[in-house]
Amino acid sequence: MEFTVKKEVVGSSIILQLNGMLDITTTNLIDPYLEELEDIEALIIDFSSLEFIDSTGIGSIMNAIYLSQEKNFKLKLQGIDELTHTVFETVGLYKILEAFHGEVV
Repeated sequence: MEFTVKKEVVGSSIILQLNGMLDITTTNLIDPYLEELEDIEALIIDFSSLEFIDSTGIGSIMNAIYLSQEKNFKLKLQGIDELTHTVFETVGLYKILEAFHGEVV
């Protein structure tokens, strides 16, 4: 399955829609989008078309969390299916997001 990232700019926010499988072979495709983030109020990562995520994909999401703290923007994760939600909960991703932003967004 091919992995793609669709970027949409809405005002001072950026939406990244992830499509396909985010794993060790595809994380290099999302990282450039994260590295170019400057002067935004919010980053919304849409998982509604994501079919699979592995630990390296979770690492990219962790990178987005750290960047949100470093560059002072809000991060929202949306469209998360039950399996991905369970994985995020198991690895403590929501706790890290909550620690950085004071709430899970």
